[in-house]
Amino acid sequence: SPEAPVPLPGDGDTPRNGRRPPAPCESLPLDMLWEILLLLPPQPSSRLLASLVSRRWRGLATDPNFIRQFQARRRSWKPPLLGFFERRRKIVFNQDILHPPDRVPAERIHIPFGMASRGFEVLGCRGGRVLALHRVLRQLIVFAPITGEQRYLAVPAEFGPPSILYGAVLCAAGEQDHVHGHCHCSPFKVVLVSHRRDHQPQACVFSSETDTWSNIISTKYPCELHGDSVPATLIGNTLYWLLSCNAIFWFDLDMQSLAVIMGPPGMNESGNYRIIKPEDGADGLAIAIFLFPNLQIWQRVINSQGIATWFLRKTVEMHSTLGIPHQTRRKVWQDKVLGYDEDNDVIILYVDDSAYMLELKQMQSRKLNGTRSMKQCHPFTSFYPPGESLKRAMV
Repeated sequence: SPEAPVPLPGDGDTPRNGRRPPAPCESLPLDMLWEILLLLPPQPSSRLLASLVSRRWRGLATDPNFIRQFQARRRSWKPPLLGFFERRRKIVFNQDILHPPDRVPAERIHIPFGMASRGFEVLGCRGGRVLALHRVLRQLIVFAPITGEQRYLAVPAEFGPPSILYGAVLCAAGEQDHVHGHCHCSPFKVVLVSHRRDHQPQACVFSSETDTWSNIISTKYPCELHGDSVPATLIGNTLYWLLSCNAIFWFDLDMQSLAVIMGPPGMNESGNYRIIKPEDGADGLAIAIFLFPNLQIWQRVINSQGIATWFLRKTVEMHSTLGIPHQTRRKVWQDKVLGYDEDNDVIILYVDDSAYMLELKQMQSRKLNGTRSMKQCHPFTSFYPPGESLKRAMV
């Protein structure tokens, strides 16, 4: 018979002194281990899981100096996607996109009591805050699900009928070292967009610092807003909304001006599209048009003469990307784009009664649970408050 392998320490035997040798990670110098733990990802569970390795690791993970240095690295991080808001019979928060260790405890997600009514709908999420609107009461609410902060605003009287309103919330912090994604205690702005009876768009900006709305800003270019609120995409210092007339509405936050530009060919034919950020941080904007089994990425560029043109950057086949077999499909009319996470460049697609989360850079996808009959979703990204998840797990 073959010779039996010699057991190694840690494989079930006990050395003569009765003690196991330390694991390799335990023998690392303290300063080296410190630098390694600083490379942990920003997910809520990262420091918690590291603290469970040993008492030594736990001591580092809970050290106040380490926590401050760990939080300082957020400047180079993107806030993690914690879930998305959707409307069923009421507004709910879905965390099925996360594995259990990274899910924020349900009792830590604060949704204002009044939003359980049928009248509220989410207009957008950004910087750890959510903007919602009650169309009948003409009331806005800005709230932070992680901290419980909430603020009610009345829609300006100048925004009369019709009741179609677009909106966006964004952080107004001006500090150079501010890290977006943990803006719960920072000032904020709300941009509200509508159109008059003559279909000319108008916008207004609320500042939490001055507690006032700005004067009405308008343009003469007529357009028509979608009946359903379409979330804005923030690229640089400009907010972009899709319109129902093969056009794009944009609002420049620096210049406090708005304009309407035409979109790429094919937008009117599908209706399944979303404004996304250009690849590799390029200037301008891009649009994803979803016509299963293809996803087209169009990009808008401006040449040296100031002339803007759209070009098809790439087309991606979705059968293999989403893992959907080549077979006869039903409910083709339900294929659509549900949402877009501008922080992590993730788009959420709906195909055959299922939602898929697609990372646009790597073109990697994952099927999501509990997403049947979804119409639209608002991805919510945020950093978890420093030390909160770790403290709760150690109680």
